[in-house]
Amino acid sequence: MPKLFLVCTGLGIVQRGFETYIADLAEKLEENKLNFKTILFSGGSHASKSIISKQLFCISRNNRFWRKIIGVSATSELELYSFFFSLILRVILQKPTAIYLGEYKLYCYLFKVRKLLRLDFSLVLYTGGQVSPGLYNIQKDFVHHVTDIYYNDLINEGYPPERQFVIPHFVNSENLINPQIEGTIRRIANGKKVIISVGLIDQSIKRMGALVDILSNASEQYFPVLLGESSNETPLIISKLEKKFGKNNYVLQKVSKSDLPTYLNDADVFVLLSPKESFGLASLEALSVGLPVVCCDFKESRYVLKDAAYLVKCADEHQVLETIKLAITTNGNNEIKEKRKKFVHTFYSWESLAKPYSVMFNTILNS
Repeated sequence: MPKLFLVCTGLGIVQRGFETYIADLAEKLEENKLNFKTILFSGGSHASKSIISKQLFCISRNNRFWRKIIGVSATSELELYSFFFSLILRVILQKPTAIYLGEYKLYCYLFKVRKLLRLDFSLVLYTGGQVSPGLYNIQKDFVHHVTDIYYNDLINEGYPPERQFVIPHFVNSENLINPQIEGTIRRIANGKKVIISVGLIDQSIKRMGALVDILSNASEQYFPVLLGESSNETPLIISKLEKKFGKNNYVLQKVSKSDLPTYLNDADVFVLLSPKESFGLASLEALSVGLPVVCCDFKESRYVLKDAAYLVKCADEHQVLETIKLAITTNGNNEIKEKRKKFVHTFYSWESLAKPYSVMFNTILNS
């Protein structure tokens, strides 16, 4: 039976878009009982009752000792190197048919060691990390695009179209509400409009600091909720929140994947001011509960969100604030809310994408 390795170094260590996606993908492939064996490899602990999940040894980027000795960025590199060497042992011993991953450096390491050791497996690069392969073997390898941004560029470079797949992320649309925390944010907000953003809590990538600045122009009206992984810029954002909104007039924390729909359901508007996203999974998760979405206008957001979200020029703070006000007026409209949910279900639910994913992996594993 063909064997598929799904690989994600950060799974069980951080909780971002790709980590969420690949864990859901492993579950869905197992549920559909396809004619191949799937094994998920992670750098951290990932518990699952339905799939084979293996934690590989690596030195976590969150290891305080190594962060202090060599710094944050070097610790991330150390995590990748240590994970790579653990993975290679598994590859040699278990002989996968294909390895599916989204970390480009890891992809390059595997590409080179495959050639060096004359191993026989296909590599499948997911291009959601905003990169397309510079190294590839067109007799062995495949590319999975979640948008069409890199597709034609690769064709022009000679990468065969039959070894490329354009299939978007799917969104887990169960959206179960946790009654124990439902309404908590609303009560704390005390009548203010809840503006939520999800992602890395930083200034330079997700630009959550910029969102705080924009909302502070009407701080008496808005209650910011920032959910996600901390960064070295998070303390600056906390300081800004406390200065502009007051200590108890915001929420900044990391929440579990299962609780995210409850927080989204309690909000008035979802805002993401990242100037570039490879896909924008968090925006679709917000739309899936019917929440209005405001995000930056770029190729990927136009491709993924179409006319289901409000797209703005991120540098135009006045436009962002006015669009948030406009979006708030639609949040109580049940017809528009259901239209948003239907949009996500039609284009991005597992039910609508199961067949393309099945075709892709069966093609890869039986080529």
